[in-house]
Amino acid sequence: MKPISVKSIGAGFCVLTLGLVLAGCGGQSAVQPAPGGAAAGNESQTSGMNQGAMGEGQPLTQNQPAATETRPAQNVVYFDFDQSDIKPQYTDLLTQTSNYLVAHPDVHVRLEGYTDERGTKAYNIALGDRRAQSVKRFLMLQGVADNQMETVSYGEEDPADPGHNEAAWAKNRRVVIVYLQ
Repeated sequence: MKPISVKSIGAGFCVLTLGLVLAGCGGQSAVQPAPGGAAAGNESQTSGMNQGAMGEGQPLTQNQPAATETRPAQNVVYFDFDQSDIKPQYTDLLTQTSNYLVAHPDVHVRLEGYTDERGTKAYNIALGDRRAQSVKRFLMLQGVADNQMETVSYGEEDPADPGHNEAAWAKNRRVVIVYLQ
């Protein structure tokens, strides 16, 4: 009788494990997303597994972002007067957004840039575009594909708050992330 080596047991175990894993990955998930993007009655349950950019079911490493199963609830980034730099308080929102988009490459967004009413129409269109491009650059640096995003500037048109004071203007200086799919 031929002796069994530890090396052959290890290889057999790996093949058996791989077969079981592949057999479990073949079907569709029983939980379907609700209209708002969240699984009905369930929060995201990734259990430490990345189901996004690196492939379904691979363990996370320090360099891989966690897959985001649901879209971030917030979709507006606000800016200071005459600025297009992203404020630090919006990096978490944009990181969550980028994780979601990387995990769902079939989802596309429109980044809509807005300004307050001060300034000329031409200047405000250009500033709204700079703001939208700033958000797009941030998302691209996080791994979102260029073809998943489009930008548009509405300038001072369609204000979030029609008032004529600083509180209203602060609400109008924004980029709205609109999910298209």
